[in-house]
Amino acid sequence: MYSRPFGFETLVHIILEQQVSLASAKAALTRLQTRLGTITPTGIKSLDAEALRSCAVSRQKAKYLHHLSDMVISGSLDLESIPLQTNDEVMQTLMEVKGIGPWTAEVVLMLCLQRSDVFPLGDIALVNSVRHIHEKPGWAAEEIGRFAEGYSPYRTIAAFCYWHAYIKRKKITF
Repeated sequence: MYSRPFGFETLVHIILEQQVSLASAKAALTRLQTRLGTITPTGIKSLDAEALRSCAVSRQKAKYLHHLSDMVISGSLDLESIPLQTNDEVMQTLMEVKGIGPWTAEVVLMLCLQRSDVFPLGDIALVNSVRHIHEKPGWAAEEIGRFAEGYSPYRTIAAFCYWHAYIKRKKITF
């Protein structure tokens, strides 16, 4: 199963992965690590938009990373309490950060918190994999969501299997 440790750097990584390839997100993360050493809220705040841009971070994602950093520094986002929250609470808490929507929060639930019953319908690779495997190219996300209910309470495991199939079919390496 895919997993990542939960923490600030992982949140940065997942934000970088939004709507781009895993390889380009990893390249941006590596540039940030090279520049900062350890990726921390104060480290991110020390970089202006241009410095972040030189690390392959878009202007919009730079705003998101700065907002995340501000919330952690101010204490309005307590990262230590998140693993103790219910799935709904985690979703609500994380989505208070600009740039974190349902997909990002669900990926945190799955990869970092190892929650067993999450199926992120906003994930294009996941949806396309389900459509491909079941030969239903016209399936809408809502239909896929109803179909995925059959995997409950282990939808995360099903999602990982669909992701794995997508990665293998597309010959993606990371």
